[in-house]
Amino acid sequence: MRGKFLIPLIAFLIFSRQSISQDSIRTGSWITLNVHYGIILPVYTEGMNVLIKAHVPAIEGDYLFKPTGIQPWQSTFHCAETGIAFFYAWLGNPIQLGNEIGVYPFINFHLQRSYRERLYLRTGIGLGYLPIIFNQETNHKNILIGTHLNTMINIRLTNHYYLSDKLRLETGFGITHCSNGSFKTPNLGINLITINTGLSYCFDGGKAAIVPTLADTSNHKKIVHEFFIAAGASEIEPPGGAQYGAISFSYTAYHIINPKSKVGGGVDVFYNGSNLAAMKVDSISYSSNLQNIQIGLKVGYELTIGRLTMPFELGGYLYTKSTGHGHEYNRLGIRYYINEHFIANITLLAHFASADFVEWGIGYKL
Repeated sequence: MRGKFLIPLIAFLIFSRQSISQDSIRTGSWITLNVHYGIILPVYTEGMNVLIKAHVPAIEGDYLFKPTGIQPWQSTFHCAETGIAFFYAWLGNPIQLGNEIGVYPFINFHLQRSYRERLYLRTGIGLGYLPIIFNQETNHKNILIGTHLNTMINIRLTNHYYLSDKLRLETGFGITHCSNGSFKTPNLGINLITINTGLSYCFDGGKAAIVPTLADTSNHKKIVHEFFIAAGASEIEPPGGAQYGAISFSYTAYHIINPKSKVGGGVDVFYNGSNLAAMKVDSISYSSNLQNIQIGLKVGYELTIGRLTMPFELGGYLYTKSTGHGHEYNRLGIRYYINEHFIANITLLAHFASADFVEWGIGYKL
């Protein structure tokens, strides 16, 4: 019966209005303890139903910092909170799935175009560890995870309700994804849908005057040109097969809209060795390995957070001999601008919900 009242209470707290005066903001270091409750999302295949036996409880501890807006990107995002989270979930099937452990840095973005401390969107990416994974002899029904170490991604809608200057109640709901980017099969991944609630305590901070947003004098009409080269590895079904190398070359012309956003388009060239093995299985003939080259056109958006950016791209193949993944692809990830020209790149190339390979690379901006 208590569950019937918990969800309406969390929904009320998420959308309730509460904020502090707009001439000051809360700052400093906070620690949070959250409890989660939810389910493993049963997608991809009916074989998952054998693995999903119960609801999923989880706990999470966060350390976060509320900035004063001194840095330009902080004022641009109305002093978004940054932190690191430690996540532990019981997956409801201790024999075949076990537990999920993760650590990831995150950013809490204000969803209002103001400094009101109420509704946030959390995005985070880090590492996940699963002690129990697929094993051909002892755990062959675990078709979700093939490696102990994985990528963990969290996206969450969350509300902060301040009980005092040093104590606040948090509520929210979101999704936590864990997979290895097809580095090793099986790799359907684990998607947790959870609601959460918890308390945060400020042990070092107070209130500070809002730093006015500086006038943006940059030229948003100019086009910037970026080139990337990246490499990775992937494995195709069935589990236990060989791993294949993959490489990608990318060019994007970006139009800078404002300090937060860039939009653009470009060309991708891919060579993935696993496609050759897949074409043999599908009886697709080819006379040269060069026919495995794939060429695509793309459009994209890039969210800019200081030197860090988050690209989101959607493309279609102009040429591909391999058709097992269809004719569309997408890419998302993170990039870090080391200096004026060089860029570190970690992105995931996928075909909608199916990961192809993780691209580890470097870029150059003209």
